[in-house]
Amino acid sequence: MADTVTDSTPGRRERKKRRTRDDLIQQAVRLFAANGFDETTTEDIAEAADLSQRTFFRHFSSKEAVLYGDMDELRLRMRAALADRPADEPPIDAVRQAILTLADNYEAEREHRLLQARLAAAYPAVSAYSRAVVQAEWERELIRAISERLGVDPVMDPRPEIVAGAAMSALRVSIRRWTASSGTDHLPTIVDEAFDALSDLSRLAAAGPPAQ
Repeated sequence: MADTVTDSTPGRRERKKRRTRDDLIQQAVRLFAANGFDETTTEDIAEAADLSQRTFFRHFSSKEAVLYGDMDELRLRMRAALADRPADEPPIDAVRQAILTLADNYEAEREHRLLQARLAAAYPAVSAYSRAVVQAEWERELIRAISERLGVDPVMDPRPEIVAGAAMSALRVSIRRWTASSGTDHLPTIVDEAFDALSDLSRLAAAGPPAQ
């Protein structure tokens, strides 16, 4: 007799968990857009998703966490993009292509990403979470990948952290410009321009000061 599939089956359980997370993210984004971040409570979000506040906290630790609830997926997407780059490609070029996968997602999820950026600009708690959690995790992902490419210990060799920090700065500047355009400018193009500027600065630094 075939086994009966129940809710305890890992695949089904994970799908149910994912649906609950998605519902909470969707309702949170809707309420934040309509009412504001500080004005929306975790109880409001849970009620809108027809869930208990206890269930909310089983999935997310805070309102900031639910606002950025899909950011870990983008980190994994960036990791996969880096892993797919040729092994002999210069690290900064590999990182550029990985960052461009994030920019493509921002274009595809424009309204959600614009809301995140606007709330970060308006609410210090959101800005702090974006930098201290989301961007810090992305930067650590870049440092790890660059270190592996170079075959170095990032504690002893400063290059992975320098490249990762520069890449994240390029992304932040690009997102600010994109947000200022209300998403009408093309974010991947802006990111490319930011990385071109990084390359120009590197060439200038290598060339040294102009002759007097």
